This record gives sequence, structure tokens and C-alpha cells, in this order.
Amino acid sequence: MSAHCLACGAIWTADETCRGRFEACLALEYEHPRAFGAVHHLTVLCYMLQHNEYSRESWLEARQMLFDFMHNNVLPAEMRQRNRSRMDSGRRTTSITRAPKLAEFSTIVWSHTIAQVRLDTPEIYCADVQQWAAAVLADTASSQ
Repeated sequence: MSAHCLACGAIWTADETCRGRFEACLALEYEHPRAFGAVHHLTVLCYMLQHNEYSRESWLEARQMLFDFMHNNVLPAEMRQRNRSRMDSGRRTTSITRAPKLAEFSTIVWSHTIAQVRLDTPEIYCADVQQWAAAVLADTASSQ
């Protein structure tokens, strides 16, 4: 029996879900930070964007962050430094996740999902996450 994700359209068989695959990705990334974890910043952004987990404002900012990682060669440490004071929970005036969501989210057609991310080896995994990130950017180009 197969099921599909209502947010991204991924097709799953048996007991797999997008959330379950995401948690498996995170486990690999934390267990092997230099190998699988090299793309952690992309994994989180792609999953959260593709499942409309962010508030509208945060969704648009996260998409820009993904763009900066992929096209402007911004490193995760640089992004953390850039956003440190602005994203500090003690200073932030809005919620990253608990505010109105991206209204046009339902019009996005996803060409690539977390279902295509293979967990085999670090090389395959990182390449798949990078392909996923490129697809998320392409699929959301009109949502900028």
C-alpha cells in the first residue's frame, strides 16, 4: 500500500513518511557530522520549506538563505553570524513557525522531494540533498 504526503506529494510505501525520512537524515547528519552533516543546513531548509513549516515571513527568508547557500557560496557559519542577533529568541518579535503560513504554498508543484534522498553513503546522500535543494529553489522561483 502506498501513501502520498499532502504537503510535498512524495509517494511512500509501507510505513515511511516524509517526517520519518527527515528524522533518519538528521540522525545520520548528527552521527557523522563531517560526512552526512556537510549538508545539514540544506536538509533542514528544504524539509521545512517543502512542508510549509515556517511562517510566511520566515518561509521567504529561509528560501533566500537556501539561495545564498546554493548560489552565493555563503557558508553555514557565515549565515549564523549574519542572523545571530536578529534571530535570537530573546530579541525576535515574531514566531518562526507560529504565524500565518505562505498562502500560495498549495500552488507549488514539487519536482523533487525528500523521498528521492538516498541514505546509502555520504557522497550519494550529499549529492541527493544538493539536487533536492536546487529543485526546491527552481520550484519556488515565483514565490520570492
